[in-house]
Amino acid sequence: MEHYISSRPFHLNVIEAACHGRFKETGHSMVLAEMLRHPIIQASFLETFLGLKYDHLEVAAETDRVDVSLKGDGIFIIVENKINGAVEQDSQVYRYVHEIGMEKYGYALSQIYVIYLNPTNRASPTDFSLCDKNGKHNAFKELGCEHYIVLSYKDDITNWLGNLTIDNEPLIQSAIEQYIDFLESKFNTSLLDKAMNNEIKELLLKELQIADKSLGEQIAVLENQRDKTEDLLNHLNSLVVELKEAASLKMIREWQKQIEQQLKIKLAQDDHSFGIQLNNKVWLRICDGVEDGDETPYWGFYFNSFRKDSNPRLYNKIERVIDSAGLWEFDTINDWIAWHATENGIETFIALYHAAEGKGLI
Repeated sequence: MEHYISSRPFHLNVIEAACHGRFKETGHSMVLAEMLRHPIIQASFLETFLGLKYDHLEVAAETDRVDVSLKGDGIFIIVENKINGAVEQDSQVYRYVHEIGMEKYGYALSQIYVIYLNPTNRASPTDFSLCDKNGKHNAFKELGCEHYIVLSYKDDITNWLGNLTIDNEPLIQSAIEQYIDFLESKFNTSLLDKAMNNEIKELLLKELQIADKSLGEQIAVLENQRDKTEDLLNHLNSLVVELKEAASLKMIREWQKQIEQQLKIKLAQDDHSFGIQLNNKVWLRICDGVEDGDETPYWGFYFNSFRKDSNPRLYNKIERVIDSAGLWEFDTINDWIAWHATENGIETFIALYHAAEGKGLI
């Protein structure tokens, strides 16, 4: 298909130009969240996919580990973004519903909605993601069919965006069109790809020797090949995750070694993290992210059974340490007083260590 690619007219997409095909799911979540902050786009999104009408909901991206959330009086919407085919995480949807929606923000189950976004199909997530650690209490069954929906970016999101019209705001309309163009290129669904897709279709029918078969026979053979391909992709995805986990762990072990050399201290460690306990029993840690299903290292202050609203003095003390270290962007969740992803674990940990030391916590 290289001759189709080489014969394309000049084409510029600013997203593609910036990311060179490596646009992470976090990036897509940020784009979706920014769009949903626009009142017309948000209203269309809610009515199109959930049949809801609300004047305004607060939008957040990558907060509390939730890809995108919309929060308002009596309503909490969780958007789980799997556009790049990220593997399901253990009890992920269940935890978001119960630990974030219900426990942290106090919403009732009847006030919570989940929108699950696949790349190309509407296949529901499995019990592995939907149920609790014991494989029970399926979150979708608890919510009821009117409170969750599984969509695809290729069809549903792209089509929804294509039907949006934002009058008198050319920059907003242009941004939407650029994102649509990026998605069509990603899924090979643009008009430029029509001839190539037809050739691929003919090639598949020929290679599988089913061009002269009945439609029923063609479908049966293609479904069989699809199942085999999906099985192979599952193995490939598992291998990619395994290698990412190994790379993340290797990285934080190297960080640990260099930090110990620079600070001339010995740090505690477990299978996925290292750190030091402060005088107030709070742990300053660097984690590889594997246990959280992200494989992205992060720094954090951890205290067993921490709740921000029940222990504000502890939170304020740690917040002052973080501020003194020159870090202003962080999140809180469950036992974590504060945490945030980092690619500069050595500098970040040392800055937090010295800040804690300056506050008399070491």
